[in-house]
Amino acid sequence: MLRLDDINDFEWRRLVERLDLAVAESARAYLAQLHSRRVPIRIDRWDDELEELRLRREPEYDLPGLPLAYALKFMPRRVVSVLASLLLLDLDRYPSSVLDVGSGTGATAIALDLLDAPRHITLTGLEPSQEMRTFAGSSRFSGRVTARYIEGSISDGSLSALSMHDYDLVVLSAAFPYHFDAWQPLLDGLGDHDAGLMILAIEPDAKAPILDSLGRRLGARGWPIIRRNSTELPEMITRDDVFLKATETLWERIGSPGSMAPRTWWTPPDDRYLVANPLPSWPRLNEARIRPVRTVRSPLREAASVTSRSAPP
Repeated sequence: MLRLDDINDFEWRRLVERLDLAVAESARAYLAQLHSRRVPIRIDRWDDELEELRLRREPEYDLPGLPLAYALKFMPRRVVSVLASLLLLDLDRYPSSVLDVGSGTGATAIALDLLDAPRHITLTGLEPSQEMRTFAGSSRFSGRVTARYIEGSISDGSLSALSMHDYDLVVLSAAFPYHFDAWQPLLDGLGDHDAGLMILAIEPDAKAPILDSLGRRLGARGWPIIRRNSTELPEMITRDDVFLKATETLWERIGSPGSMAPRTWWTPPDDRYLVANPLPSWPRLNEARIRPVRTVRSPLREAASVTSRSAPP
């Protein structure tokens, strides 16, 4: 499994090549779907929507084609940020089941694929935008990760239908909308501290207050919290001179949306990381996973059981 101390400059560039190809393959597959749906290439409109992020407003993510421009501009950085935040923890263990809340274009799945865990990882992505789910479903991996994407958001009640404690890792990577305050569904789903579950939340510096609020709320429920940021990463990861050949070729092909060609990062790196339960009881590299079976008793069955026990012989 990949460890930060084992990565030299040459190996990092090899990882970036894999990242580049994965993003470009996903983008090409999504672009082919746009053509089959006869969706016109609207670079100016996509740029206008992405400009909303700079103004701290949410774009129309379900606009056909927008995930393509979003992925080419932001996805390499999202992949690197998720991967690097896990590497910073220096764990000798790995997750086998992941819930990606606000999965967007599928950056978390590619990051976990690059982690090269010794066993397979299954990922469930929760995402409200059909266009984003379509893009994420186009992602290509080397075989380390199996991903599926379902409709839902961080605040619409979808989390209540999922048992988050059946997962080893819950990722929220750029998942919080600006001015987010619908905490209760998320907190109800996460509940109190669970030694087998890690929560990883990543947001740009502009959303640092949201991570502060999340940290306080989880801390009140017994979760141990650590905070890190991308300035702690090695320079070879955060520099912005890594060329993404396949992704940039596609970026030029569709008309070069945005003012900057795709890069793994750009200066200054300003992502912030919150980790709840930074030392989870995941299996070590040579251990099998054994999670306790959680049973939910039906009130009707419970009543029947009590009646049976109390009935006279």
